Amino acid sequence: MPEQGMRRVLVVEDEDLVAMATGEALEDHGFHVCGTAATEAAALSLAAECDPDFAVVDLQLAGGGSGLKVGRALAAEGVQVLYATGHGPAWRQEMEDTGARGCIAKPYDFRDVARALEALDRLQLGTAPPPLPPDVHLFVD
Repeated sequence: MPEQGMRRVLVVEDEDLVAMATGEALEDHGFHVCGTAATEAAALSLAAECDPDFAVVDLQLAGGGSGLKVGRALAAEGVQVLYATGHGPAWRQEMEDTGARGCIAKPYDFRDVARALEALDRLQLGTAPPPLPPDVHLFVD
């Protein structure tokens, strides 16, 4: 059970080792990983159960699933979505159009995912984010 006020994160990733390492890095940085999912259906079901503040979403999911569809649905519910993709910023417009807040290029340092979510959290609170690595792109107004 997460501590009161702990930020909840849903990890949507079809590579088990990447999902596990991402989750561990997030937990090490004070986030609560409320679940991991490898498919569209599992991600949306888990999101309904755990009401995440953030989601880290891979673009290509198991079974031919679309991370863009998942990200759009989660962003519509107020979840701050960070895409994790091997496509880098090449799909930036498509990602931004879903309501996502940013992306991180794969392969990434797992700690950078936590840094990116911290930056999004700070931006939402109206404070300046810390400097971010070049593989993190935030979609901010």
